[in-house]
Amino acid sequence: MKKSILLSALLLLVMGVTNTSVTYATQTYQPSSWSSQSIDITAKAGLIPDDFSTQPFTNRITRRDFCDLLINTCRIYGITLPELPASHPFKDTTDEAVEYAYMLGLIQGTGEGMFSPDMPLTREMAAVMVSKILILFQSSSDEDMKNKVHTTATGTLTYTLPMGDEESANLLNRYAVDYSLVSTWAKVYMADVYTLGILLGTGEGKLDPKSNLTREQAVMLSLKVLTYCDESPIRAIGVDTCILPGPTGIYISPSYQADNVMLRWNAIPSATAYDVTISQNGVTSYMDRIHNHYLDLRNGSLDNYLINSKQFIHADIQVTPVNKNGEASIYSLQQTFNIFPKVSINEMITGDPNKNQFKDIHEANANMTTITVKVWQLTSSGTKKTAQINLKVNKNLAHTIEKIFEDIYNGDEKFPIKSASCYDYRNGRSQHSNGTAIDINPQENYFIALNGVIKAGTLWQPGVNPYSIIPDGDVVQAFNRYGWHWSPDRHWSSGADYMHFSLNGN
Repeated sequence: MKKSILLSALLLLVMGVTNTSVTYATQTYQPSSWSSQSIDITAKAGLIPDDFSTQPFTNRITRRDFCDLLINTCRIYGITLPELPASHPFKDTTDEAVEYAYMLGLIQGTGEGMFSPDMPLTREMAAVMVSKILILFQSSSDEDMKNKVHTTATGTLTYTLPMGDEESANLLNRYAVDYSLVSTWAKVYMADVYTLGILLGTGEGKLDPKSNLTREQAVMLSLKVLTYCDESPIRAIGVDTCILPGPTGIYISPSYQADNVMLRWNAIPSATAYDVTISQNGVTSYMDRIHNHYLDLRNGSLDNYLINSKQFIHADIQVTPVNKNGEASIYSLQQTFNIFPKVSINEMITGDPNKNQFKDIHEANANMTTITVKVWQLTSSGTKKTAQINLKVNKNLAHTIEKIFEDIYNGDEKFPIKSASCYDYRNGRSQHSNGTAIDINPQENYFIALNGVIKAGTLWQPGVNPYSIIPDGDVVQAFNRYGWHWSPDRHWSSGADYMHFSLNGN
């Protein structure tokens, strides 16, 4: 009897399996930890499609899927989508998001009527699309921007370039070691979104224009575009805290002279005012809501807010955009900046405002001191280790130089310094004679004349040689933060000395 019941049960089980269709759960993926909170917000806001998580977030995003994200961003922002064309513009896809992007002038094909929807999207392709959509968004609410968008006879949109070729070339040349890799058709757009802080570099002064965006990077890029122009859709779903790693489009210089403190940031399109707070050592010195995208502390007003303005000042500023309804933004900028004392550079160097050089080697020696700083150095196996080096420097600037090397040591690059020198008394007006110039890794950071003749050192290969200084990298930023200057940024008539940093830029 038991065997009969068991056989019957097995028969029913087999019949059930053969006659019932089995539904398997679709696998879903989670984003990386750095992006998870923001991606959760974009999902709630409707920016990403429901099935977006069915592929790994770290996969490369395709051209078609990025169109999907941008068209969703347009819908959320409130852009009226155009009618789809009567005939399909591409032979290899009839995807609606692609065709909307085509009508909005955000995309072009890859040749011979093809769009290549499954081709991975490169960073420079994304830069072109994002720069154009920024113009589109701003033209919908800013009268001054309306003349930058044009409708062709076929109904597609075209855009005025966001900047000129020369300006974009100068920007890319200054901030990116691999600027020459950016395609000609993408340079203006890449410079635009990079300087706005929408599309960031990949580290070590690189843009990596030909590398691909991951799906989570693409979502973050779409979110930045939206919040840069209008964060109200994000606020509407209940978000009231900072959701971006840094507030897009705001930049404040890291250092100032005490008589020329003009704290300035890029205007945020959705902002009608800014809440500004300045503090020293955790104590608020200034707090106000202002309507300009700058805070002018010149003409003596600095003394009203910051203490010890005759000394070197470390302060923090927080800037929060405020919309037309008087609502403070869900994100804000917090940045440390430095103010140099109300004395001339001459007085900082020699103690005398009318004297820019020590009169002889004996006077110079009496005004020097030796400091010890931590640096990274490379071992024979290529790993980095902590080491210490001694520098003889101007005693009036010893603390500042210690802070510079502390910032370099703590930087993400862990830039290796195998040799550095400061004081070296020479005839003439060399800043080394004042102890206010520093040469770093001289062999790998040559001094090259404008005619191409190498005057000192051997090479300069940033991104290839680990000892070569990267433009706008940790080393340059550390010196700039304390008012020092890198020779190539000063455009000397004698050439560019890539090893050389000085207080007065000479």
